[in-house]
Amino acid sequence: MITDLNLLRVFFYVAKTEKISKAAEVLNVSQPAISQHIKTLEEQAGFKLFTRSKKGVKLTNEAQEIFSYCKSIFAQVESINHTLQNITSLDTGTLRIGASDTICKYYLIDKLKGFEQLYPNIRYRVTNCTTKESLSLLKNNDVDIAFVHSPVTDNSFTFQHCLTLEDFFVCSNDFDCSKIHTLEDLTKYRTLLLEKSSHSRKFLDANLLKYNIELHPKFELASLDLLIEFAKKNMGIICVSKQYIKKELENHELKIIDLKEKLDTRAISLAYHNNISNAAKRFVEFIK
Repeated sequence: MITDLNLLRVFFYVAKTEKISKAAEVLNVSQPAISQHIKTLEEQAGFKLFTRSKKGVKLTNEAQEIFSYCKSIFAQVESINHTLQNITSLDTGTLRIGASDTICKYYLIDKLKGFEQLYPNIRYRVTNCTTKESLSLLKNNDVDIAFVHSPVTDNSFTFQHCLTLEDFFVCSNDFDCSKIHTLEDLTKYRTLLLEKSSHSRKFLDANLLKYNIELHPKFELASLDLLIEFAKKNMGIICVSKQYIKKELENHELKIIDLKEKLDTRAISLAYHNNISNAAKRFVEFIK
């Protein structure tokens, strides 16, 4: 019984090159070592593998079938090594990402574009979901990395800061906000907010609670883009990160309401496990 794959490797290269000297060169071992390996393999097989001549060696009839199997075995080994090399060099592989629609649109898409230019053969699977859902996917290893709105307290992951977000109350440029100076004043006007279940809404409510303020929105929406569109149509006052409405502020479609109190900043963070795929590791380094 043959138990040492290395013996078959020696046999394969001797048979392939038909010269012990060439096989020794390819395998980077001495010719006597090659000869000894062949002798050991012949003893285990129970028959001669090669006939020798001045020109080199030839397979015996009995060894032809073994060589046929070896070609298949080492072709697969070579394919495995090639795949491993591609994954290491990021010539192939898939990067699985969890992120909300908002983070994808206003932050992630530009980062993915830059990363793809460096590693064009990587494939991507982006799952659009909330911060809570993204972290759940990450915990279950259904994604490699997750982009979330923070602060988030969870010692299961490593968090890397990506972008600081500054929240403001804003309204349509046509809306008269001259009498609004404090958070308390906002309670007298129509407000539009994200759903209570969203991470951004929870952060805002906690922020307002510090000032003993509670808003009762006329509309609660699941989409930030819809919230912005409602505000542009002069449907009410919204709370949104300044970084998400740069175009609307530049085009004078929206304006920031100047309030006495300042809301706490928050952030977009990248969450990941310490043991991550090579593609994910490179992407984390790219984000840094």
